[in-house]
Parts: sequence; C-alpha cells; structure tokens
Amino acid sequence: MRRVSYLSAILFVISAWFTIFFFWNFIESNEHVRGVLGTGNMTFRGNEFEVVNYYMAHSAPYAFYALMTGIMGWVIIRLRHRRLTEIINITNRIESETDAD
Repeated sequence: MRRVSYLSAILFVISAWFTIFFFWNFIESNEHVRGVLGTGNMTFRGNEFEVVNYYMAHSAPYAFYALMTGIMGWVIIRLRHRRLTEIINITNRIESETDAD
C-alpha cells in the first residue's frame, strides 16, 4: 500500500473544500439571478452577458481553485512516486555493481 504524503492529503482536503464552496456559491448565485429575473427588474434576453458574468465572477474562481489544488496534490504524489522509483533503481544498480566485484 502506497502512502500519500501529508501535503498531498492537505491539498486534496482544500480542493474538496473549494468544490463544496463552489457548489454552495453556484446555488446562491442561481437563487439571486432567479430572484432578479423573477421580479422583472431585468430580463435574460439582452442581458445574457451580465447573467453569465455574474455566475463566472462569483462561482468560477472556486472551481478553478479546486481544480488547481487537486492537480497540485496529484503532481506531488507523482513526483514522490517517481523519486522513490529512482532511488530504488539507483540502489539496485549499486547493489549489482558491488555484487559483481
């Protein structure tokens, strides 16, 4: 069983937190836009940019943060695995050289 580094685990937890916050903020943004459109203060037709911009400004950054912290955690796992593989290969090569002598 491979162990996951503490830093990767922390990054995955932060990524999950950002994901939860993204969904919560998206739902809140949806309720706000629905309320504004429902009162008749604004119509969707002709204001598509403003509606999409509201979602992008309030929800999209958290999706980006979640994605980036998750990728950073994955990269750390891959680098750690690569480093361990290189150490094992070097150790095996040194052992084979000493056995040949």
